[in-house]
Amino acid sequence: MREVIRGYLAAVIESAESAGRLDSLRGDLAEFARVLTTSEKLRLVLVDPMNSTTARRAVVEDLLAGKSIPETAALLSFAVRAEHASELPRSVAILVELAEDECRRCESGAPVEMEPAAARGVVRERIRGYAERVLQELLVTRQVDEVEDELFAIARLLDTNGTLRRTLADADLPLAGRVAVVDDLFGSVCQTATVRLVRYALRAGRLRDFVGTLEWLVELAAEERGRRIASVRSAVPLRPAERSHLAAALSRIVERDVEVREIIDPTVIGGILVTVGDLVIDGTVRLRVERLRDLLTGRAED
Repeated sequence: MREVIRGYLAAVIESAESAGRLDSLRGDLAEFARVLTTSEKLRLVLVDPMNSTTARRAVVEDLLAGKSIPETAALLSFAVRAEHASELPRSVAILVELAEDECRRCESGAPVEMEPAAARGVVRERIRGYAERVLQELLVTRQVDEVEDELFAIARLLDTNGTLRRTLADADLPLAGRVAVVDDLFGSVCQTATVRLVRYALRAGRLRDFVGTLEWLVELAAEERGRRIASVRSAVPLRPAERSHLAAALSRIVERDVEVREIIDPTVIGGILVTVGDLVIDGTVRLRVERLRDLLTGRAED
């Protein structure tokens, strides 16, 4: 299983446990694994790399609609997107095992443990997956802005306070104690999402560059903000119905609530040009004219 999925699972488990749905998550995953094993048709669809990721995710989401908790649907949809198609059944089996382990830990009252030791790139992948889910759960762009600002402020505090930095980065101290320090310092003044991200950065390991990890999380929050804001260029303002329809369509594509920001640009000849993060959708007449010109030029050269 790819490490980015492990990190995403950690965030999903936290949310499900907080909502009292951890046992439901375990049951949902076990049932999905059972169906994936017994239904050859479903398995062939999901492991076929010729089927697009979008199509395979749609199959999973349709299968789970109304039959699972939101955390399960989000996790399995993410797994389909992040994992190689052929490895999906194995990853699902691992997800079931990890969910079972987490349920047993909660039932026993044992504390959360450090993630397995790993190289810097592996740790970053775990944190990326965890951050994606935590930020995904935020409802509005403004909350992402606040998380970005708070992470930056915490990084600067640790950069200037050597005693605090060394305490949090001391792997010889119990994780629970270091997490308690984070909660005491930031729990009442920062968003829950910010505190969760700092906690997981401690849990994920590679503490020698803890400040650098927090600065990297600032970058991830900025990327998330970009995925939530759609810049729409058009020659004339969109009608309210068009704006709502566009926002809904973009939200389905990027899996987040999208805030549409219009830019009136007289140079846009009909249609619209949409930018959401690194996604660009060019529906302008100019693009169609340029393609036609290129086609005609190519024919003329032949």
